[in-house]
Amino acid sequence: MTTATPPARARPALPVVLWQSVRPRSLPIAVLSSAVGSMALLPAQRPQPGIAVLCALLAVLLQCGTNVLNDAEDARTGADDFPAAGSSVAMRSGWINSARARVIAASCFALAAVVGIVIVLLVQKPALLLLGAGALAVGWAYTAWPLRLAYRPLGELASALPMGIGIPWGTAAAQAPMVPSSVWWAAVPLALLTAAILHANNARDRAHDSTVGKRTLATFLPPRAMVWEFQLLLIAVPFVITAGLAVGALPLWTALAVIPGLMANHLAGKATTSLDGRGWTLLLIATVRLHLLTGLALCAGFALSLIR
Repeated sequence: MTTATPPARARPALPVVLWQSVRPRSLPIAVLSSAVGSMALLPAQRPQPGIAVLCALLAVLLQCGTNVLNDAEDARTGADDFPAAGSSVAMRSGWINSARARVIAASCFALAAVVGIVIVLLVQKPALLLLGAGALAVGWAYTAWPLRLAYRPLGELASALPMGIGIPWGTAAAQAPMVPSSVWWAAVPLALLTAAILHANNARDRAHDSTVGKRTLATFLPPRAMVWEFQLLLIAVPFVITAGLAVGALPLWTALAVIPGLMANHLAGKATTSLDGRGWTLLLIATVRLHLLTGLALCAGFALSLIR
């Protein structure tokens, strides 16, 4: 007796294909990172709404390009060739292949470059071109030849620095004559959570990644050390926020972000060496939610700091 192969999902309209190719559920991470960069200017300086929106759009386009290119390269190397893989709906459904994904990624990066140039022209800060060029380079090099940073023990760093630090700092720098220390203190927790998200993803995929030559940090670490890294990244979040409050770099109302920080400590306790792929997936989803809660709490705290 044979089992019929289920038919492929019908290809929808092009806008739907494009939307589903960029992994839309991950995009709030970029939006919130940019929003924190704008809100962290308060109360001493005022964000510029138009520039803030353009910076958020730039961050989203960069993440879209990186996401699609990541899927294209993982499909080519076989890194996403297993049921629990995190590739996009468009890729899993066969609506696009690796070649088409690369075209979409290149288009996203080209649009990001245009938005970046518009921002530079509007704010008259040519030095920001260097930051933008670096962001484009890292987005391409994350999974593409020749560096393939995600295929080395550098993925967490290559993700946390641009997403957690670069986006907030660049957003603030485009709107203010000087980036205040509050931006750095608010950005570091986001960077830690971004690294934790990727680490949970790599911990889930480590067995398969080893078979296709994707040597992430998780593939080198023994199970206990792999858990420790995840726990340290989460436990550090409330400590950084508390330290920022203690030195006066963060306004008092941003203490709201300590609440999701304490939730991060609780989540860290759920990481054990006995977790299977599903267990790490659940931790990954929970860490994404923590990133969103932390970003929203920081934004709310900076907004409330206007109250005298």
